[in-house]
Amino acid sequence: MKTLYLSITVCCVFFMLSLVGGCSEEKSQEIEELSPEEVSYNYSSVAKYNLNVVYFIPTDVKERKDSHRRLSEILLHGQAFYRKYMKEYGFGDKTFNMLVDQEKERVKVIYIQGKYPTANYPYEGGGAKVIEEVDEYFEANPDEKSSDHTLILTPVEDHDNPDVPFYGWGRYCFALDYTEMDVRFFGEDSKRGNDATKYIGGLLHELGHGLNLPHNKEKVSEASLSSKGTSLMGSGNYTYGKTPTFLTEASCAILNNCQVVSDFEDLFYTSATLTINSILASYEDGKLKLSGTFNTDKDVNYLGFYCDPATDNADYDAVSWASPVGTDNSFEVSMPISEFHQKGNTPYVLRLLFNHLNGEISKFSYSFAFKNDEPVIEFGDKENLDRSKWQVIEFSSEENNEFASHVLDGDANTFWHSRWSSNATSYPHYLTIDMNEIHKVSGFSFLQRDGMRKVKDIEILVSSDNSQWKSMGNFQLKEINTLHHINLSHEAEFRYFKIIMNSAFDGKQFAALAEIMCF
Repeated sequence: MKTLYLSITVCCVFFMLSLVGGCSEEKSQEIEELSPEEVSYNYSSVAKYNLNVVYFIPTDVKERKDSHRRLSEILLHGQAFYRKYMKEYGFGDKTFNMLVDQEKERVKVIYIQGKYPTANYPYEGGGAKVIEEVDEYFEANPDEKSSDHTLILTPVEDHDNPDVPFYGWGRYCFALDYTEMDVRFFGEDSKRGNDATKYIGGLLHELGHGLNLPHNKEKVSEASLSSKGTSLMGSGNYTYGKTPTFLTEASCAILNNCQVVSDFEDLFYTSATLTINSILASYEDGKLKLSGTFNTDKDVNYLGFYCDPATDNADYDAVSWASPVGTDNSFEVSMPISEFHQKGNTPYVLRLLFNHLNGEISKFSYSFAFKNDEPVIEFGDKENLDRSKWQVIEFSSEENNEFASHVLDGDANTFWHSRWSSNATSYPHYLTIDMNEIHKVSGFSFLQRDGMRKVKDIEILVSSDNSQWKSMGNFQLKEINTLHHINLSHEAEFRYFKIIMNSAFDGKQFAALAEIMCF
């Protein structure tokens, strides 16, 4: 570990004006650093858990000039930014905690010498290698680790062409450091100023991921407010320090229960189980309205509602809301569609994030779509038929302990899986179900496995005698982990139905389903 030093910094600003062609020229401001003098720091924090700040140095690059001063000022700037919005939304005078020498205004930074050159820690795949060495350090120096959350900075020679980790990875997050990454250059109309916004904003954006935050975008009304502007967890890494940038309420609701922010708990991330008992959705008076109830073994205080256009594989453009839960584990929210950036004929995924007091987050996804600028609700409770006498009477294959009968057991945590351990089967897969009597059916409800092998394209066949079959059509399931529905073109009467599965979302040969119902 590198000993920290107090850097005596001389800031020299040279302005050379010349009247050449009627133009003036400003020379670059340089920061010169004298030989460092060793000094001790008195780091402290009132919090039990504090963000670990690591400066990870590959063997072929040196610590960037004046790094301790610059990074301390960046992180204290970010700490104040996070605090501002936690207070604004009513979560209290909170922010991410750090070990700080208050008198010298320096944050504790742990300098760790890497084992290899920079090329061994590339953007793609390098994060895992860095984490392995950082974890080795903490195992050898357990008193140095103050929480489960770690920010890791890697110095680079050329920040215009870096190839080092720069992303969130669970409770780790990565950013880079270069000599002119300095809050003093915020607002400067120059490449140096723009780069300060880009890389410091990027650092605080990735730190958000390391503190459990997903992406989200500002609402339409927030974009034009001088007090809001651009969400940090959206595109705020390109606006921070230059134009209005903020944290959304949904982000602050998650931070409120984060280990290095919360004052609720002593034990964090000890797992949580949650089930949704009911959920109702409607479109009324220009608003998408949602309500429901749930059960959980770990208390929940807030919900986040993320409406994400399903037009790409990213979630940067998810507009979010947040709402406290009721004392009876109920929730409700009203989301004006005027706040959505994308309407027209846009498919959406709605993600519900239940924020547990111990920092865990239970996530559920639903689908809906805008059609001609109005939302069409494709989820919510249905009056599903009683399945107590139903049986799976035929199937293409099943795996040990992942039986076909699991699609009828009412347990979202069990699932049928096609055979994979030996002689793995491929698409098409099928399940045939006997409802024990003829029913009038308007549609089907499906629950995908919460994980891999989600089924994509299916065909539904129905029969009254298990001999003569009629196709009700081809359909596409949703790549979400909550119950969703398929409406038939007309009500049909039958006793037997067969689900033929023709493809998977991941393009592989395997299939899995958790539940199948009819309504």
